[in-house]
Amino acid sequence: MKTRTARTARAAHALDLGTSRPVPEWVHLLPLGDIACRDGRGPYRLDDPQGVIAATTAHQRGVPLPIDYDHQLLYSEKNGRPAPAAGWITDLDVREDGIWGRVEWTEAAAARLAAREYRYLSPVYRYLKHDGTVTRIECAALTNIPNLELTALASQLDNDGGEDMDLNQFLAMLAGLFGLSGMPTADGVAAHAKALAERQAAMAGLFAGLAKDLGLAADAKPEAVVAHAKTLTAQGTALSGLFTGLVKDFGLAADAKPEAVAAHAKTLTAQGAGGVLDPTRYVPMEQFQAVAGRLSVLETDRTRERVEAVVAHAKQTGKLAPAMEEWATAYASKDLSGFEAWVNAAPVVVAPGATGPVGGLPPTSGGLTDVDRAVCAQLGLGEDAYKKHMQQEGK
Repeated sequence: MKTRTARTARAAHALDLGTSRPVPEWVHLLPLGDIACRDGRGPYRLDDPQGVIAATTAHQRGVPLPIDYDHQLLYSEKNGRPAPAAGWITDLDVREDGIWGRVEWTEAAAARLAAREYRYLSPVYRYLKHDGTVTRIECAALTNIPNLELTALASQLDNDGGEDMDLNQFLAMLAGLFGLSGMPTADGVAAHAKALAERQAAMAGLFAGLAKDLGLAADAKPEAVVAHAKTLTAQGTALSGLFTGLVKDFGLAADAKPEAVAAHAKTLTAQGAGGVLDPTRYVPMEQFQAVAGRLSVLETDRTRERVEAVVAHAKQTGKLAPAMEEWATAYASKDLSGFEAWVNAAPVVVAPGATGPVGGLPPTSGGLTDVDRAVCAQLGLGEDAYKKHMQQEGK
């Protein structure tokens, strides 16, 4: 896959490997930020070291980055000379000051470094021609020309000094934009791009539907839809509070339906405006109170008549002595059913229809009269106890 949307070129700079012995295992390949050039080219810039490592790893496909002598790898096709390796960069790491690489040196290179025959490392990297952003590391070389630090090396492989971005670079760039992790593949990047497109289409359809339901223009912006939805929510909350207050003020049930509240309000409005109400459902308050008063009087009269009838019946059946009529009337007025139960259980103490007690005159031998026996029965006393009580009273 080729794309000419981002042109890259090759550049290199020299880094001092120091004087440490044995030779260093880790070397500093690229510094963060701007990379200045002594010969005036550039500047180049390293802003995304993780992205550069990802693009480099994807491009190499497991093959270590080579380190040669004096950049012979770049010129071997032209001058025909061999380009032996001085070492291989097997790992890349991001640190505070840029990108570092772990190197497996050849025995010859390690010896030459220990003998200080070579002192500087010059990494070669690709960069975007329009802004100098570093995209990946290509290789490195041992060199003794530190004045070439950050010197741009024109590609010997391109006619115009640049190269087209290859598939791996393109996938690495897209993976970085999409926030994908791991080794990017064409299928994975394409699937992610398709999912993003489908999600965007779904969101666009959702907002279009919401705009239509809310009565907004078809091209309404998402922020306008959200603002209108917030307004409707606030209005709904206010109306809900108003409705709850009306239900309470009308004295209706808490779960009253809106139509019931509306009907009640309509009725009250008709009453206030002097409207004509259904006479089968409503009566004037004065008339209601008058009828209620008359019903109360009738109920009282009916109760009194019932009491008088029950007391008269008790007298007629001989179960109530005339002397106890006042007590019987009070009892029946307070508890009519209780008095009726007493009458049913009471013995006959007066001959039916008579005005005096049964049995004629009271005995003179201290015995009980029929009236006394009636009193005992009503009070639940035994005759002996009653006699004793009467004797104590001097009767």
